[in-house]
Amino acid sequence: MKKLLSLAIALILVTGVMAQEKTKRRTERKMHRTERFKDFTPQQRAELRTKQMALKLDLNETQQKKVLKLNTELAEKRKANIEKFKKAKQTKKEWSVDERFAFINERLDARLELQHKMKDILNEDQYATWKKSSERHKRFPRHKKRHFHR
Repeated sequence: MKKLLSLAIALILVTGVMAQEKTKRRTERKMHRTERFKDFTPQQRAELRTKQMALKLDLNETQQKKVLKLNTELAEKRKANIEKFKKAKQTKKEWSVDERFAFINERLDARLELQHKMKDILNEDQYATWKKSSERHKRFPRHKKRHFHR
């Protein structure tokens, strides 16, 4: 009976350690992925994103050009926002309620605009696939930490 109990405890401990290691590896892999793209220009990021979308959605040449233009605009806006957040973080300035509201509202407007533009560019099947993919990204955000210095 003692051997069975000690075996069960050992099994539980080993399982716990393995789960922690798996989580650690997953976190390292995510960090490595973001590090790979850190030094790219917005244009390079847009090109890579467009090629990924072309593979996933089977885009034709015309669609690829339109999506590249759209992705370039988004990458440049994203870079500007990152710089804005870095400055706010360095000054340790807290956002007011109105600033947070304006930021969230602006982000939602941009998301709606992107959705309308993608609907114009893609056909119905491609749009459905893109929409499903973007919904999955919203459910599993990469960065759980928010940029609102509360």
